[in-house]
Amino acid sequence: MTWRWGILALGVVLLLGSGWVSTGCGGGGGGGGPTSPPPPPSSGISFNPDSGGGSNSISLSSGGGSGSLFILDVDASSVTDLYGVSFILHYPNDLLAYSRNSESEGTFLSENGAVATDLQASERQAGEVTVGISRLGEVPGATGSGLLLSLEFTRRSAGTGRMDMMDHDALDSFGEVQVEVTWVSGSVTVR
Repeated sequence: MTWRWGILALGVVLLLGSGWVSTGCGGGGGGGGPTSPPPPPSSGISFNPDSGGGSNSISLSSGGGSGSLFILDVDASSVTDLYGVSFILHYPNDLLAYSRNSESEGTFLSENGAVATDLQASERQAGEVTVGISRLGEVPGATGSGLLLSLEFTRRSAGTGRMDMMDHDALDSFGEVQVEVTWVSGSVTVR
């Protein structure tokens, strides 16, 4: 009987030495040192537009940000003779706070500073920002696509809510309302 135990012990040693038997649980890939805990859930703010906008549209989109900061962009897509826009932005003030005096002009209407423009944005009440941007003087409207303006918000609490452009107008260089312009809003998720 002892020779059987000897052969069995030799077999176990051979199996262990050749890697046929594993003494641990879990997968490989490893080597020394303790493992780090999984990362915490991602935080931040994301924006989901209602649609892609398409030709002849004014749409909201994410301009980035990090952590508790969110930048909302207003973009023009394939427009003709756009002189200016105005709208009231309704946003979920239980989730976000508008950062006063944080608005910034894009380069589309000003043609990278070649044309004088004016941007105005003010919070009428919690959850509503009145916005207007226009070219100045007797110049034609802009044609094409680009960034009109950006607005900045900070996180208040987690959740999902709507960001809508209401009471909106897009004007041409003759002061006429461009009724064929499509306005694209969307929803924001705060984590």
